[in-house]
Amino acid sequence: MMRLLFLFALAVLACSSATGQDPKVRVGSKNFTEQEILGEIVAQLIERQTGLTVERRFGLGGTDICHAALMTGELDVYVEYTGTGLLTVLRMPVISHPVEAHRVVAGAYRDQFDLEWLPPIGFNNTYAMTVRAGQAEEKGWEKIGDLVDDGTELRGGFTSEFMERPDGYPGLREAYELTLGDTVDLDPGLMYQAVADGQVDVICAFATDGRIAEFNLRTLHDDLGFFPPYDAAPIVRGEILRKYPSIRDALVPLAGTITDAEMRSMNHAVDVLRRDPAEVARVWIGERTGSVPPVEAAPVAPMQEPGLLALAYERRAEVGRKTVEHLVLTAMGTTIAILIGVPVGILIHRRAVARGPVLALTEVVQTIPSLAMLAFLFAIYGLLGAAPAVTALVLYALLPIVLNTLTGLREVPGQVVEAANGVGMSSWQRLRIVELPLAAPVVIAGIRAATVLTVGIATLSTYIGAGGLGDFIARGLARNDTRLTLLGAIPAAIMAVVLSLCIRLVEQHLKRE
Repeated sequence: MMRLLFLFALAVLACSSATGQDPKVRVGSKNFTEQEILGEIVAQLIERQTGLTVERRFGLGGTDICHAALMTGELDVYVEYTGTGLLTVLRMPVISHPVEAHRVVAGAYRDQFDLEWLPPIGFNNTYAMTVRAGQAEEKGWEKIGDLVDDGTELRGGFTSEFMERPDGYPGLREAYELTLGDTVDLDPGLMYQAVADGQVDVICAFATDGRIAEFNLRTLHDDLGFFPPYDAAPIVRGEILRKYPSIRDALVPLAGTITDAEMRSMNHAVDVLRRDPAEVARVWIGERTGSVPPVEAAPVAPMQEPGLLALAYERRAEVGRKTVEHLVLTAMGTTIAILIGVPVGILIHRRAVARGPVLALTEVVQTIPSLAMLAFLFAIYGLLGAAPAVTALVLYALLPIVLNTLTGLREVPGQVVEAANGVGMSSWQRLRIVELPLAAPVVIAGIRAATVLTVGIATLSTYIGAGGLGDFIARGLARNDTRLTLLGAIPAAIMAVVLSLCIRLVEQHLKRE
């Protein structure tokens, strides 16, 4: 079964690769606001100054996926942070001096991975343990060490990466001997609202995030110097730099151009003022080149947000494109699952000895969390996009199709099978003329369930760069913007309902015949 899945995925890759032969630079980002702004700055600079076509692969699910995508050539450049490269990727000890940290990281990446760290952009987006300002004043908290005495009464809200990284909660807990009473994993876009509302007491904020001031939060001083420097810098594949040296010329001038305050202002513009990251990046680049008025001349009040319907109309072309992408992912996953699942169902109906192992395997797949499955398949393929996403959809769609095919065939009356044998039908003729037509309504019901399931799971494909309506949902979560989340969720729900109704009509038609 796995061999068939790999063959189908390779066919998908062959088709997709045949359609895009133009020189292309793939720029990536992780799934939070600052990364998308920086990704846009990098992408727009490359487009303006090199003439190369840029493919944006934003909103990827974390450091590991971005780094692996660079290693496999699925990405050519993205912005990383020195502390992250040092501790998370290289597994090296903390280096507190920013210049030394960049030198060590750049040398190790060049020697081990043929990846080039360009000079730092200028700001240090370190982790910042952050609490409500009012609570800090009440408790007298000024530094992280002040939390120790109250730790068991506090609830932490941290990103999933922070919960596992050596420069995250595990290391912080050891360095400060700080044990919180409870912790919860939160999306980066939801942390600030959660602590402001009192749902958690301390978060791992990012020092350059504009929402710290917006929500009246206070960052605590890292009195032990636990967090290393997190100077942002572009990482570029050595191969792409050798092929297109103009990329270096376009990006090196970024060095030292964005201060902590400027990055905080750009993040605030997106997260609070609801401006588009691409537009914020364009304005910043324009200021540097003198092609647009300074951003200070723009109104500082939040922009009037359009309602959901107005936003949907404004972005109708993008919504349409993402809907098509989502439908294609769903159709590919479901179709391949049918081509595999129906024959497997027939096989285990005929050969009872294989029934238990096959059903057990498909049931085990259903228990694997979707994001974990996508990360696992990405690690196998080493590719972003359709191949791992479609494979995951196929694996999740198999159980209802296999199970319903088996159930439908088993429900064919025994006397009908005996009559078919009595008139001299071969096994294949009996299956084609008698059993499958009678089992078809039950098989179609399984296909309907699988289709609805794949529509939902396909929304997670955004985290490995496969596109679809999940892009809107991930952006909405990253910015705590309900409108964006609904912009993806509502069309996905409508798609699931429409596909289910269409398949149900086919099912009812077959039952009447």
